[in-house]
Amino acid sequence: MVEGDDRTIARLRALVPDVDHPVEPVRTMSYRVDRVATGLEVLEEGDRLTHAEDSAAAVDAIYIRMYRRAFEFASLSGWVRIHAVTADVGERRILLVGPSGVGKTTLALALCAAGTRVQGDESVLVRGGESLAVPRGFHVKAGGAPLVPEFADEISAGEAIGDVTVVDPHAVCPEWRLHCAPVDEIVLLTDAGTETVTVRAADPPSVLQSLIRESFVITESKSDLLAALLSVTSNAECRSITRGPLDDMVATLSQRSR
Repeated sequence: MVEGDDRTIARLRALVPDVDHPVEPVRTMSYRVDRVATGLEVLEEGDRLTHAEDSAAAVDAIYIRMYRRAFEFASLSGWVRIHAVTADVGERRILLVGPSGVGKTTLALALCAAGTRVQGDESVLVRGGESLAVPRGFHVKAGGAPLVPEFADEISAGEAIGDVTVVDPHAVCPEWRLHCAPVDEIVLLTDAGTETVTVRAADPPSVLQSLIRESFVITESKSDLLAALLSVTSNAECRSITRGPLDDMVATLSQRSR
């Protein structure tokens, strides 16, 4: 809940999507933004969070802070956060895992254009073999828009935060809603520096190592982290795909789902 400066509230609403999901709230956070002579004072639960020069900086501070707090509460409830795209390709829940910059968001948008039900482009929570995408706008980096011309208008209309443009998932996935599901397939995205998409089986130890690298440890112990990751890898098909033309990657993922 945010009160105070109207411009800050309007910008924040544009960044935080409203979506149906199966998790009941465990905490309501309140923020207040007040205009002062030198800019804006941002309060969290009545305590000073930061001073911001303008509404963009205030939104940036609140946006980062509230997601950080949400991840803390999720961690305390046993969820582990992984840096991955979540997509339902056919009847299969797929996690697309790879380092920042490998093209996960661009691929997620290309999957949306092909009619795939993408749940999230950046973070997924796993617990007890189940997965749930984090409700967040798609973060498109500079230079990403020309790669998915189908959504050029939606990207240009997005709100800028830092060095990315935040695109409302409802605009690119009209039936966007989140649900828990077991992970059927884990796909490791790699950049081999070639123009050909290749698919290989990935051995469980290397997949587990990749998941560990792409996990965000918050409050969980190492044993809890490993248990959560093993719960989603134990029954999942594991593959590695090298980055190539988007159409070829979308076709490859669709074929693997049959």
